[in-house]
Amino acid sequence: MAVSTVNDIQALPAIWTMEQVRQVLGLSRPMAYELAHRKGFPAVRFGRAIRIPRDAFQRWLDAQSGGGASNRGKDSS
Repeated sequence: MAVSTVNDIQALPAIWTMEQVRQVLGLSRPMAYELAHRKGFPAVRFGRAIRIPRDAFQRWLDAQSGGGASNRGKDSS
């Protein structure tokens, strides 16, 4: 099985499929769908289809990592 990686998130479309989220995070398919059903994850549902807005995903990811860009380079003491 070939492994696909994403090097530039901005190169992806503004709305992602779960496959794209899976590739960006390096998750298995079941884990990606489990994540999509968690409260707070920026998933948009169209019937059974799940789509993820890229910018909302980036904000969510920053929040999960403790604030992202706003905390980068700051001393932790």
